[in-house]
Amino acid sequence: MRVNRSTLAIGIVSALSLPLTVHATNGYLSDGYGTKSKGMAGAGSALPQDAMAAASNVAGMVWLGERMDVGFSLFAPSREYTQNESINLMKSGPAMPFGSNPNFTGTVESENDLFLIPHFAYNHPLDDLSAVGVAIYGNGGMNTSYNAQDTTRNMGTYGAGTTGVNLSQLAVNLNYSRKLNSNFSVGAGLILAYQQFKAEGFTNFGMLVADGNPDNLSNRGTDSAFGWGVQLGALWQVNDQLSLGVAYQSQVNFERFDRYSDLFAEHGDLNAPAFVNLGLAFKATPTLTFAFDVQHIWYSDVKALGNNMTSNIELCMQGQTAACLGGSNGVGFGWDDMTVFKFGAQWEVQPDWTLRAGYSYGEQPIPSEGVLFNVVAPGLIEQHFTLGLTKVLNKRSEINVAAMYAPQKDLDCGCTLPFSGGPNSINIAMSQWELELSFGLKF
Repeated sequence: MRVNRSTLAIGIVSALSLPLTVHATNGYLSDGYGTKSKGMAGAGSALPQDAMAAASNVAGMVWLGERMDVGFSLFAPSREYTQNESINLMKSGPAMPFGSNPNFTGTVESENDLFLIPHFAYNHPLDDLSAVGVAIYGNGGMNTSYNAQDTTRNMGTYGAGTTGVNLSQLAVNLNYSRKLNSNFSVGAGLILAYQQFKAEGFTNFGMLVADGNPDNLSNRGTDSAFGWGVQLGALWQVNDQLSLGVAYQSQVNFERFDRYSDLFAEHGDLNAPAFVNLGLAFKATPTLTFAFDVQHIWYSDVKALGNNMTSNIELCMQGQTAACLGGSNGVGFGWDDMTVFKFGAQWEVQPDWTLRAGYSYGEQPIPSEGVLFNVVAPGLIEQHFTLGLTKVLNKRSEINVAAMYAPQKDLDCGCTLPFSGGPNSINIAMSQWELELSFGLKF
């Protein structure tokens, strides 16, 4: 036990000591959690294989035995925007956002395109019927930095210098799972979370804040907030070949960002969205298994994310302060709910080698009329292609690898706001790749 506890302590400290990081794939949730699941494009809520399964379905933990999984990924998103119009709809000046050419058109690429994302998880059986566990992982992904020097006359994206946002979230999932009979289990997890946010380059929108004083709108450094939520899950091993899983995670209710109370709706309130996972796993042969998951994410229920951008700004300009930036029903990013379909397969080539592949698709959440603000949060990815493998080292340990490629997705603006360039004036685009490595240890 002394060895187990020491190893566990080292893993937890290592995971928590690394800086908060970002992960924007399905909106700003990860495409999957755990290297084995990631190798199958995030499918696995009915196929628990490592202790990171808690992030998808806490009910699967009781089937795993005692094990620890620790790893990290290198995540590389490419983000850019292009301005096609030089004059705004009022014919009074350049169209926002500003491009890179002398006439305010052109493409600007975001900096900061490589991130280290750690994870850690541990599962401990209490007896033959129950287990407790912990999983530590990150979310985020609203990360952009458009250097003013890359824009026309060094003015910046919105005319106020270097522009961008950085949202990072760390979640600690403390979970309990129990078998109700030989083929059915349930689980519950308490989500303790911490998030950080920073924004710069928005000062020219100061006339749109609800309280009339844009002191907490932009360039206020990094703010932080704590939050909590819950996850409930169930897993049914129908027979030796088929299993079904379901899990629901509530909104993670965070404290307000006081330093950005003039930016986010509800005076700086930014909760993490609720989601549900439905999964199926089918063992076609002793060595070949298929997995299929459907995930639905309720972005629209979080006002800071889901509230409409264009109509709220128009209402604000008409004097309805509740619709303004930071208002009780204020301007949001306009994100729609998102449904993601995940397909995966794994093949045990030899007892010590397993190969995986996966594909996922989900229609991106950004509406065309919201492109102007989503220049700084281009969560556009719709497709993920993945590969993975596991090499068993001995009876107690294994190495897992997963790779992901998300091809570029772009979106043209349906802009109608007077300071924009009108429809098709702006194009935002994003592509991604990721490489993850983890080490699994069984006790």
